[in-house]
Amino acid sequence: MEGDPAAVAREIIDAGQYMVLATADEGGRPWPTPVWFAMSGYTEFFWVSSPAATHSRNIALRPAVGIVIFDSQAPIGAGQGVYMTAEARAVTGPEIDLGISVFSRRSVAQHGSPWTPDDVRGDLVRA
Repeated sequence: MEGDPAAVAREIIDAGQYMVLATADEGGRPWPTPVWFAMSGYTEFFWVSSPAATHSRNIALRPAVGIVIFDSQAPIGAGQGVYMTAEARAVTGPEIDLGISVFSRRSVAQHGSPWTPDDVRGDLVRA
């Protein structure tokens, strides 16, 4: 991929299925986690995780996260990625409807199952 860096970043994000989410616990110990994601534009990213997962507990303590999206099948020396920092938080209340619609739309587009708000009460996270 060559050309405009923003266009390249969008291509990488569009092609990505998993992002590596980097969190840290209260002591600052890092914890990277691959999560399947969906996005709203290129500014909001959603994933579904158990509130008991290490990365979810870390986000509750420290909402600052790092994110990397890349093609893990790229040949040696040809890999490119999108790196970003964000603030993450659990999606609650009426925001669940919006978040899960974004998540479900991408799931169905990639031959996955549709999702409903009842599937994720308390489990949807956003950055």
